[in-house]
Amino acid sequence: MQTHYTLAIKKGRLSLSIDQGLLDRLEPYKQQINFSAQAELLLARMLDQLENRTWAERNADALEAHGKNIAQTGLAGAEFDRV
Repeated sequence: MQTHYTLAIKKGRLSLSIDQGLLDRLEPYKQQINFSAQAELLLARMLDQLENRTWAERNADALEAHGKNIAQTGLAGAEFDRV
């Protein structure tokens, strides 16, 4: 999953409604914070979490079966017992 985003790629627009109290608190920092970049990072993290959760849900049966197989047969290579 891609987690790094660059400024050189094509950007789209998104309209957001933000709590006015939060905007008022952010006002003194608007020269120090790139709000678009921060929002993009937050959205990317949220998307990664959603995609990871979806993958885990979609593969839950296979993951459970694999875990049971390991519990029954052990891990491959365990016979080498490397320290």
